[in-house]
Amino acid sequence: MKIFPKRVLTLLTLTALTVGSALSTTTPFTLTLEAEENPVKAGAEIKIGITLRNSSSRAMYMSLGLSELDYTFDVRNDQNGIPAETDLARKSKARPYLSSDQVFYIQPGESLPKSSLVVSKFYDLSRPGKYTIQVSRAVPKELGGGTIKSNTITITVVQ
Repeated sequence: MKIFPKRVLTLLTLTALTVGSALSTTTPFTLTLEAEENPVKAGAEIKIGITLRNSSSRAMYMSLGLSELDYTFDVRNDQNGIPAETDLARKSKARPYLSSDQVFYIQPGESLPKSSLVVSKFYDLSRPGKYTIQVSRAVPKELGGGTIKSNTITITVVQ
């Protein structure tokens, strides 16, 4: 059986394009958390800073409403347990929320203005100890859908 050079070249080109596109698949944005204060005194408000950065190769629209409600929190104590939720957390889960207070047009590599999230609005973090915090945000359908998770940070609550 004779293989024609043109077919081999076409096959190699298609393979390279397939592998290249699979390797270049990136999330449309990244979420980066940082502690605004650490350690934090027991009973004080616990705030974290979050930055959403366009990591895609195209411009995108992103909405930013009531910051905490744009995200889902994963908060754990030092025994990997989930702290008690506040009344606000329970009520916010029961009501639908539409985020559209502000819409930003973000170019590739640009970020939304840094936001402060008050984690203690949603979880009882008044006991001394270490708490890990990670947030996630839904990816709009037009950007591929799914969920993006942030880095995980640790906050220490002291007496």
